[in-house]
Amino acid sequence: MLLDDGAPVKLNVSLLGPAPVDKLEPHAQKEVVKGAAAVFGQGEEEEEGGIKKLKVPLVELDFSPAEGEKAKERLETIKQSVPHDKEALFKVKVGWDGLTDFEPTIKHRMVKYLGELEDDDLIMFVVEHLKDHKGPQKLVEGLEPVLEEEAQEFAINIWRQVIFESMACGEALQTERMTID
Repeated sequence: MLLDDGAPVKLNVSLLGPAPVDKLEPHAQKEVVKGAAAVFGQGEEEEEGGIKKLKVPLVELDFSPAEGEKAKERLETIKQSVPHDKEALFKVKVGWDGLTDFEPTIKHRMVKYLGELEDDDLIMFVVEHLKDHKGPQKLVEGLEPVLEEEAQEFAINIWRQVIFESMACGEALQTERMTID
């Protein structure tokens, strides 16, 4: 193995590994048992066939759903805090760092808002717009030739979702495809 400066590094590797406890001298076996008790806490010693074994109580792990519930409650709070008003919504700063995969969200929004689409050009336009971190007013302007009067309402709908995911990411929460209605 070489380091950046080109100097070789010597490694000591043992293929034999540690000796099994039952092959050790009786006084060494006691030391291993004491060492294990020190590492794992107090346990009970049990002698089986001349070999002392240490029984260590299992630690019960708590996987209560309380953390998940707190995260869902926090997501609901964030969801309620996303502005509905166009002026206020378009002024919110987006944290783009945590936003990566826009396509499923955009596709879901388009189908929900416009119905089934024949081609994905409009979806790809919105996805590329978001990947390029362009603002919401530019999105409205880009959608107007296709959606006409509905462009602004649709852009607000998309932008609310972007803001929601950005705010959730800022608090290290996973939205898990939770949508804003």
